[in-house]
Amino acid sequence: MSEFRMLYGVTIHDCIKRGNQQEMQQLLSEAQAQHGELSQGISDLQKAMGGGSHPRPLYGVVIHDCIKRGNQDEMKKLLDEARQAQQQQGDLGKAIKDLESALGK
Repeated sequence: MSEFRMLYGVTIHDCIKRGNQQEMQQLLSEAQAQHGELSQGISDLQKAMGGGSHPRPLYGVVIHDCIKRGNQDEMKKLLDEARQAQQQQGDLGKAIKDLESALGK
């Protein structure tokens, strides 16, 4: 069984600063796996609490489609969901993007 480490933004950014491509690739794989597990855990918790509908993925396409529909109530609800997701996820999403960018160098 491999060692589990919590991947905070600092851990990821320190790895990027070191510049070791192999280390960054390994860390990216770990971060993506943990991010997926966390998302599933949040979804399971919401279901257990009777959270009603399944949370929707907050990708750019979902957000932009909502904007195109122009429904103000839907946009406000989606904005609330996006803000809540950002609070729950902290800087992990940005850190993963930074790691992906660093691997592209």
